[in-house]
Amino acid sequence: MKISKTTQWILTIGIFAVLLVAAGVVYGRQMGEQNQLSLDIAQAQRDFPKYSEQKKDLEMRLSQAESRLVSVQNESRQYTESIEINEALFEAADEANVTITRLSSSPPADEEVNGFTYRVFSLSITAEGEVVDLIRFSMKLSERFSAATIESVKIDVPEAGEEGTSEGKPTITLQVKVYAYEVG
Repeated sequence: MKISKTTQWILTIGIFAVLLVAAGVVYGRQMGEQNQLSLDIAQAQRDFPKYSEQKKDLEMRLSQAESRLVSVQNESRQYTESIEINEALFEAADEANVTITRLSSSPPADEEVNGFTYRVFSLSITAEGEVVDLIRFSMKLSERFSAATIESVKIDVPEAGEEGTSEGKPTITLQVKVYAYEVG
């Protein structure tokens, strides 16, 4: 079967019309998407300064939170170290058979030693017991706190009374610096 020239022209024009309509629809959709993207870009440009300010605010809050965390960690570390130091002191006293009668400490401070900064606990300790035990106590402190210095030692031995009894027990007073850890 042969198609006439007129039918061929009508089919060609029809196919061409369908292609033009399809191209128009595709073009319209692309223009709609381009307009929507342009609106989204314009909105993002308007929102950018607001988000930049929020970012700065959040970064500042994060910095403050990290600073508070470091502060709490340092405070917690000080309490932990203080507890550990006290436990070691009382264990040394128990092993040396002396009784700690007074213990005081200044707040921990930073001190530089040989170019390094350490957290230092300054302690004042008074203990009572027999003279030999008091000396053993000071030696036990030196053993337990290898990173410490005994700044001063004073041993008081009371004089014997008339009947050969002592008026009190011998005491030792120590000024000790305990170097806990390197800062930073």
